[in-house]
Amino acid sequence: MVHGREGRHTGLVRLTLRFVLVAAFLAGAFAAVGCSSSSRCPHDASCPPVTLRVTFAPTINGQVAALSKYEGPPKYHLRPGEHLVMSVAVTVPRHLTITGLWFGISTGILGGGQNGTGSMHPILAHYRQPLSAGTHTFGLRWRIPERHPGASLFLVTAWSSHHPPANVGQFVAQLILN
Repeated sequence: MVHGREGRHTGLVRLTLRFVLVAAFLAGAFAAVGCSSSSRCPHDASCPPVTLRVTFAPTINGQVAALSKYEGPPKYHLRPGEHLVMSVAVTVPRHLTITGLWFGISTGILGGGQNGTGSMHPILAHYRQPLSAGTHTFGLRWRIPERHPGASLFLVTAWSSHHPPANVGQFVAQLILN
């Protein structure tokens, strides 16, 4: 056993490292998957995160984007006025049923409004049929409005579930205008 100043320093380093590793693990476990509310959580209080991850894989005008866990949503370089034919493969994990699903366009903000669609202008689609575990594909069409080059818009989604209770907003794709 090491005694004295070096022993305390080594113990502090180990304790700090342990704290950092636990914090990193917890951050990964709760990362960007939304917030749920339940009867145990008052409507105006923060609530525990939902740890079930729904994934969205977009294809826009035939371009399939490479998905990355670390670089944010896939990026597409497009032109103002361009007509977009989009499909989005939604993968729902086991033990989750999506009860409401919206797709829309945002300037970079998620959420707002009762169902999380307040930042969507326009809302491209709203699906009310329950989605059980598995992969489901949705088709969308939209014409990009005239904007200045370099502007970004985002294809976003909002989804909800009753069990577990959740309302989640996610970025699906970044539309960079050339």
